[in-house]
Amino acid sequence: ISVARNSVPGLAKAVAGLSKGNLTRVTNIPRTRFNDNVSPHRVFEAINVDLDDVKKIKNAVSGATVNDAAIAIVGGALRKYLSAHNELPEESLAAMAPVNVRTDDDKAGGNIVSTMTVQIRSDIAKPMERLSAVHESTAQAKELTNAIGAKSMTDYSQFIPSMLTAQAARLSSRWGLVNRMKPQFNCVITNVPGPPIPLYSTGAKMVANYGTGPVADGLGLFHVISSYCGQFVISATSCRVMMPDPGFYRQCLQESFDELLAASQKPVKIKKKAKATKRKSQKKAA
Repeated sequence: ISVARNSVPGLAKAVAGLSKGNLTRVTNIPRTRFNDNVSPHRVFEAINVDLDDVKKIKNAVSGATVNDAAIAIVGGALRKYLSAHNELPEESLAAMAPVNVRTDDDKAGGNIVSTMTVQIRSDIAKPMERLSAVHESTAQAKELTNAIGAKSMTDYSQFIPSMLTAQAARLSSRWGLVNRMKPQFNCVITNVPGPPIPLYSTGAKMVANYGTGPVADGLGLFHVISSYCGQFVISATSCRVMMPDPGFYRQCLQESFDELLAASQKPVKIKKKAKATKRKSQKKAA
């Protein structure tokens, strides 16, 4: 009863915001090869780049975050990958982004995780335009999550017995329901920052840190964003049937990053024109 009582104001606020256009909900999520039944076989790939370069990318768009830059990289990579397979949808793909909603009042350790839906803007070819659109998408997703109350979402999940959810997942896989239902997400992108200092085990230094995650029917691509000692890593886990060429997807991730970094270092043309106009006016005055 208390959970329902606490969540009603948030739900009412969200409904009012959506009806007035103040809040935006992600819809029209396209179906891709990653929204199918997964096989028992897995593939894994990752890119490792300088964290300072990722910060240069996010600084190119006012207000953007490192997480926004990572999502834009993934969006560009999936655009390249699906386009090469002649499967790129016109609509933007969407990612499930786990969010830690544990507050200082929660005495128990560990994370309390909810989720939000973020458009990765795979429909935009130009790197900086994609990053700007991703930043707008994550801001809208956070507004909707805050309106409902992410903690309320996790509270409701506690009432569903784990045995019931496991049985439902098995029936869904057996009956192929993922192929009949509209996709809610196309992939997962979760950010798990690592330590900025080196770690050791019995004197041996850890030289790299990679993350992996579970894939499931209807959600066959899982990205883990992590960092370690100035390095930034984007890892991807998928099903071998869905992604028979993981090396090519790694290439797509690297090329997407390279394009964003190059675009972030280009001078702004508007500023150049403004300076030229100023110099011209000074000559006339002289």
